Amino acid sequence: VRVLNEVKAAEISVYIEPYRFCLDSVGTVLADILREKAAAGADVRIILDKSANTPEDIRKLKTLRDDGAQVNTFHRPAFFLDHWFPRLATHRNHRKLLILDGSTACTGSRNIQDKYFFDWHDTDVRITGPVVADLTEAFHGNQRNIGIHRKKPLYVAPDLEETARRDTMPGLEQFFDVPVQVVPEYPTDRRLPTRNCLEWTLSRARKYFWYYNPYSPPPQTTIDALQEAARRGVDVRWIAPSVTDVEPERGIAESMYEGLLEAGVRIYEWQDHMMHAKQYLCDDYLTLLGSSNMDNLSLFLNYELLTVLYDERICRLYHDIFLKDLETHCREVTLAA
Repeated sequence: VRVLNEVKAAEISVYIEPYRFCLDSVGTVLADILREKAAAGADVRIILDKSANTPEDIRKLKTLRDDGAQVNTFHRPAFFLDHWFPRLATHRNHRKLLILDGSTACTGSRNIQDKYFFDWHDTDVRITGPVVADLTEAFHGNQRNIGIHRKKPLYVAPDLEETARRDTMPGLEQFFDVPVQVVPEYPTDRRLPTRNCLEWTLSRARKYFWYYNPYSPPPQTTIDALQEAARRGVDVRWIAPSVTDVEPERGIAESMYEGLLEAGVRIYEWQDHMMHAKQYLCDDYLTLLGSSNMDNLSLFLNYELLTVLYDERICRLYHDIFLKDLETHCREVTLAA
């Protein structure tokens, strides 16, 4: 409801980049709002991943062009090309990003479909302030990737810092003056920023590294980093799903359990509906969340977006939520079992 109300309140621009945009009840309401905004003259731009959405939904969403919206599809993936032509290969656009009036952004793990709002467990963050300009540039980067160049510049609100200080959101705890870093992932970027960010965090963890991750396996270097952290005494805990929407995933995850448990990693399975959050916490100072799973698809092949929050208050908040989730939603996996 908060998201829909904020989109309704937008006056200048709405930029939205969902991996999946399903025209069920939530998606239909949002599409109608976007149509109204475009018809009223707002700059509405939508980037849809072609592999994740049905042809019927894509066709219906493209009718928003009649009202002035810019609706474009990201290419179908062709992973086999990555080996032979890494700079020509097309990949999934797995990002989840919403930018309103150039001053407010929402990003995280949630797609636009009823199950993500009503049943599945996801984590999103709402951001205001100067970092919105970086998120807007990440959106524009994917516009360039599908051949759209900046004929009309994307809108960024003036004086983002002052706008953020006046911002209020009833019902949400707010944090000000937080350093925020945006880590956009491109398959053609051989520096592998998301993988390196996760492994850097693990290598420097001293007290704990706790994470929610629904899909596996990560690359071997990341598995090694998890095991090494646990062996040197870091409290490493993983909340994994017990129910999955990808049939082979259960067996893939379980194939990792023995090695991680032997190294001292504690593993908990989420017992309710699908656990879809991608969230990483470290040492009461660092929170990483976004669209990036700790798996090979996210770290090598997809277009992803990770937000890094450097703030003790936020990390402690999620720390307490993690412990509550362990108590109310999870069952620990033992090596004996």
